[in-house]
Amino acid sequence: MATKRKVREQEPVNIENKKKAKMEDRLSDLPECLQLHILTSLDAKHAVQTSVLSRTWVSTHTRIPVLEFNSYSFKKLLVFDKFVCDVLRHRDHSAKLERLTFNRSGSCSAKILNSVFDYAFSLGVEQLSVNLQQSRNKTWPVFPVIASFESLKSLTLESQSHMICPYLGPISRSFKSLTTMHLQHALIKDPDPFSGFPMLESLTLEDCHLCMESEKTLRIHALRLTDLTISSLWNISCCEVTTPRLKFFDYKGHNFHLLLPTHEGLPVLEKVVIDFNGLCYRRQEKLMFDDLMAMFYTMKNVKSLTLCSSIVQLLSFFPDELVRRSSPFRELKELKMGFRNLLWQNLFERISVRSKETFQVPLDVKTYLLKNSPDAKFSFTYPIDLK
Repeated sequence: MATKRKVREQEPVNIENKKKAKMEDRLSDLPECLQLHILTSLDAKHAVQTSVLSRTWVSTHTRIPVLEFNSYSFKKLLVFDKFVCDVLRHRDHSAKLERLTFNRSGSCSAKILNSVFDYAFSLGVEQLSVNLQQSRNKTWPVFPVIASFESLKSLTLESQSHMICPYLGPISRSFKSLTTMHLQHALIKDPDPFSGFPMLESLTLEDCHLCMESEKTLRIHALRLTDLTISSLWNISCCEVTTPRLKFFDYKGHNFHLLLPTHEGLPVLEKVVIDFNGLCYRRQEKLMFDDLMAMFYTMKNVKSLTLCSSIVQLLSFFPDELVRRSSPFRELKELKMGFRNLLWQNLFERISVRSKETFQVPLDVKTYLLKNSPDAKFSFTYPIDLK
């Protein structure tokens, strides 16, 4: 009885402690570094909405080192543009900005685009990624008056329509720390656009256009470049590459540009992936074949070679040429053939019916490629949906 009486006397205290525990603001007790880490995983819209969770989180979103703006979460683009301007205006300017991502659909005005670039460069952003559907003035913003480019390490500029890129050529020397660049639908007005990036290690060119009437050669001079990805270059007859450290080369285009390496060549090339995404008529097949052979000889030192379905098909059209020619690959360790995309691509005029026999390994192609590297490992990938 004494024990029961003692428990009943303590019950009000326990109930009161439970109420106090429920009222505790556990979010406010989190270290600020952990709060910022949580917010960096959210886009800007959701990060701002967290200000209602706790009294200390009212202004936490103004100090996050990562800003990600996505118009796809807004019903109206005007509301999105106003939101972007408000966030940039109220952000703590003393807080470090490591990464800024801006994704916008529709037609983007120069005003909102300049605001994003000016803010990013003025705070010395390290990673800048911008993806547009289209821009009204057809050009990326020029340099702001007060800017810091030395801290920028990664730059991604993507657009569904062609835009002039003013950051290439001699003026690119301002980007002393840039290591990664990705350009999509960029209009290039300098024949030697990348020599001014002394630290550039990774370069991706996607549907870029050389805008020079008297010049059809694109020069890729980057002494520290290790990764190069090219997808459909336009108004270009050949690429002059000075990339002695290049290890990975991924090429996918509507034709095979003549690669002109310097006398040093590509001595440390380790992996090459080649694909074709255009439409080739029968009268063009021999020219495409010769261009492909010329490309092969520029990458003779490669250790791992991956040829997609279209490349294998093109080679198989000329078995006599393969017997007559000598393979340039003498140091090949691995050869891969991939037929993943052939079911839905009608790349060649002479192929109109897809059957299981189409996906058999062409023996003459394999023999040619491994002629001087007989010990190389060979693998063949069939389409996923081939029954």
